[in-house]
Amino acid sequence: MFARLQTMADRPADESLVPVIADMVSAHPGFAGLAMLAGDDGSGHMVSLWLTREDAELASERSAAVHGPRPFELTRDEIYEVDVDEPGQAAGGQPAAAFLGEFDGPLSPARVEAARVAGTERIGPVLRTIPGLVRMMVLWHPTERRMAVLHLATSVEALHAVGDAVMSTKLLPGEDPELLPGPDRLSVLSVAAYRPAVAAAR
Repeated sequence: MFARLQTMADRPADESLVPVIADMVSAHPGFAGLAMLAGDDGSGHMVSLWLTREDAELASERSAAVHGPRPFELTRDEIYEVDVDEPGQAAGGQPAAAFLGEFDGPLSPARVEAARVAGTERIGPVLRTIPGLVRMMVLWHPTERRMAVLHLATSVEALHAVGDAVMSTKLLPGEDPELLPGPDRLSVLSVAAYRPAVAAAR
């Protein structure tokens, strides 16, 4: 599966556009879910999921062909591989808050391996116990060797519980803290729209 991460510095003020955009994107072939995220500074992010890279690449062209040019300017538009996608205890719930952590590249093979071991063996098992966690994802950009982590939670309080749980874990034997410096950038965002289900095959 692939994820398309799009960012705008100034999202549209008209909130009625949110469901319109969500419906438009979810109607495209290969659609597998989305989260539209809003920052307190007026920025906006959309993480859309696709079954194939081609579907991810063609999504904007397909939207423009039917609806014309997008009504806002993107400051970022990137396609990642979905390295991890796991439901949390609140998988059936509606997320209200999101954490987006980004690790700048190029990450060394040692750092990538350390992050994957930490996520699989130390952090993942703890996160699965958090009641308000809806979904956790790790995105990987293979050519630039960058990573992004997305946590979706039912409330800001649940999101804080996720962060506290991560910070409370102790390094496992063999883990090197110098290889685990944490994200280069992090954002706490509100969830404006969420579509979890894979669309019917087209």
